[in-house]
Amino acid sequence: MFLRRAARLFRVSKLRILPVILAVSGMVACVEPMEFPPEPYLEFRQNILSWQIGLTGDTTELLEVEFYFQDGDGDIGRETEDEVFPYVGDSLYNLHFHLLEVMPDSTFRQVYYTDSMGTDYPVEYNYHLHYIEPVNANNAMSGTITWVVDDFPSTAFFMQGRRVCYSIYLYDRALHRSNTIYTDPIQL
Repeated sequence: MFLRRAARLFRVSKLRILPVILAVSGMVACVEPMEFPPEPYLEFRQNILSWQIGLTGDTTELLEVEFYFQDGDGDIGRETEDEVFPYVGDSLYNLHFHLLEVMPDSTFRQVYYTDSMGTDYPVEYNYHLHYIEPVNANNAMSGTITWVVDDFPSTAFFMQGRRVCYSIYLYDRALHRSNTIYTDPIQL
């Protein structure tokens, strides 16, 4: 009995459903596209720490960093890593992580490694962020990226007992540099 009554209530003629479809599509068409500046903008979201158990039973600490991004002209990432011009110097790679030590007074200090000749180099990880396809009519985009920090196991070993964080920034294809964000401190 209940099913018959429900069926009668929901029977709608094709002529009545057409105005509903038109009204809904009209509301969707009225949604304005996102608008952001052409320079990429980043916000740190979270560190995701995990451990991987090796064949010999040893554990390796792993780190993923999640951050939010937005870009007004939708030119984040590159289609291939082989693209060179006009990407030179710091913009040759489009995603940069710099290792920082968190001092007792909560300030940051750049971490350096020394090569066999005694030259100090900052510990930084430079990556190629792959092409992200814009989905809006004006190409503006936003979303969340979760990035695996490849060399974190060696960093965790090298910096054992210290607090570290990463500064992160990126370049878009028009060579606009984003703001710099900082991960939460990580006790190693």
